[in-house]
Amino acid sequence: MISQVRTRTVKTSAVMRSAAFMRGFKEARKGTPMDYDAYTGAREVDKRWDYERGRQFGFIYDGDVKDGGRIRHDALYEYALASRRNWVR
Repeated sequence: MISQVRTRTVKTSAVMRSAAFMRGFKEARKGTPMDYDAYTGAREVDKRWDYERGRQFGFIYDGDVKDGGRIRHDALYEYALASRRNWVR
């Protein structure tokens, strides 16, 4: 039997603030193919998820995620909406 990964609740803004999310977002917006080898280490599971979420969001959102170092409210709202619609997992 395979054990499941432990899950925990995190704020959406924390996910969107991560470097891995922003990398995935920017690569998707540029049309760069997915880097399947990104964040493959055993301790990089969270980064891998953030990268994939960033790519998903990059295909459906055409605005800026950050204004300087802050997450834009409209980006946060659109991400929450996309999540509720199961467009971003």
